[in-house]
Amino acid sequence: MGKIGFVERLPIKRQLILTFVWIMVFSVACTAITLVFGLGWIVSNKWIRPANSYENKIPSLVAYVKSQGDAILDPTSRAELEKRIPGDGIQYQAVDLSGNPLYGTMRERKFQTSQALIENLNTTKSAGTTPAFGGMFVRSVPVMSAAGDLKGAMVFRYKLEATTAPSGSNWINLAIVLYFVVSPFLYVALFTYLFAARLGKRIARPVHNLIDASKRIRDQDLDFTISYQADNELGMLTESFENMRSALKDALLREWKLEQERRDMMDAIAHDFRTPMTVIQGNVELLADTPDMPRSQAEGHLKVIEDNIQRVNRLIQDIQIASEKDLEYFPLRGAQVALRQFIQDKEREIGYMCSSRQIRFSFEYEDSAPGGGETVFMDVQRISQVMDNLVANSFRYLPAEGGWLGVRIERNASGLRFEICDNGSGFAEKDLPHLFEKFYRGYNGQTGLGLYTAKVIVEKHGGSIRASNRGEGGACMVFTIRTDELACKR
Repeated sequence: MGKIGFVERLPIKRQLILTFVWIMVFSVACTAITLVFGLGWIVSNKWIRPANSYENKIPSLVAYVKSQGDAILDPTSRAELEKRIPGDGIQYQAVDLSGNPLYGTMRERKFQTSQALIENLNTTKSAGTTPAFGGMFVRSVPVMSAAGDLKGAMVFRYKLEATTAPSGSNWINLAIVLYFVVSPFLYVALFTYLFAARLGKRIARPVHNLIDASKRIRDQDLDFTISYQADNELGMLTESFENMRSALKDALLREWKLEQERRDMMDAIAHDFRTPMTVIQGNVELLADTPDMPRSQAEGHLKVIEDNIQRVNRLIQDIQIASEKDLEYFPLRGAQVALRQFIQDKEREIGYMCSSRQIRFSFEYEDSAPGGGETVFMDVQRISQVMDNLVANSFRYLPAEGGWLGVRIERNASGLRFEICDNGSGFAEKDLPHLFEKFYRGYNGQTGLGLYTAKVIVEKHGGSIRASNRGEGGACMVFTIRTDELACKR
């Protein structure tokens, strides 16, 4: 997603406040710069006159009036006088000694009597305000003859306010001044657009990533991550979305794993069905072919059939468990078992299978824990299932002639040790570390499904299982189990 900046990590509220502050700071700064340059431009172009610009012209006009004497009262002097008077800011009127207007730009009579004229000579008085919040002032200048007699007066009315200099390009100047006035609003609008766009981009980035992620989830693609990390609302939303994606992926993987476990269990059960069905079929055929078999011998075969029917029933229960439950894979049903009876039954079953295949068979039992009692605690059906799996694997790789299978059971202080060996082809060295893995298929075609099932059952009995090759040829499988109630309840 790219690097996340410091500002982007802030809460959205603080980002909004900071954006507003930046807009105002940049707007004020640019406005101040504009005004400074604008005022400099106005001053350099002398477009704005200071408020006392007309007042400053009065002394020169007074001097001119005095230099002309009473000749200035003659209307023929008007043209020369007006060359010196800026008509946009100063008005004038020439009056005689009685106050009568002679000529000028002011129409109204300023003095009604000679006395009023004399009283206002050489004075400057206010004449009201102007529309631009300035002031109007009137200056009365006496007009004297060459002999020093008072002949009349010149009245000047002028503005005391800042004004613009007359120019042919005033509309350009007005446009520039208008820009100075509205520039703060223009800058606010400009920086609002720029910073708001930047803020929107920061907010849109994680939002677009969430939209893309939702589309990928809709397309059943969960192999991605969202790495947007920020201490704000969007960061928390993204983190929650990522947690949801991860949890959804884990849930789907668990569901797939449970479904795979269920299928594996069904395969294992189907695999385990073969041995008891073979034993039942063989004993039934033997009883059918030997109608005159002694009753004691027939009862032994019937006992084998009964035991294997119980094993088939147990496997049917396992099918029900596989279809109804998710995690109870090979649950144990431990009970006190008569050890010698169990050993005799297994010796008879395995011996029958060996004789039917013309395989030499040896069976040993050793009790190195005297005084341990006649019974042991274990799941007899499951342990029989382990032994049958290992025996079936041995049968598969025995030679066509001269095959041999040996079973040895030892009882010790901690439990039972089972050893099943043969003179078959043995295991490839590279297969030995992987034989008990669920989906491993070895060099000679051994599948880890049955051995994996055996490993699960043995470990649930608190024991272990291992495989090795015999020095004289063939393979050995050894497993141990604990026979106390605590171990079997694992």
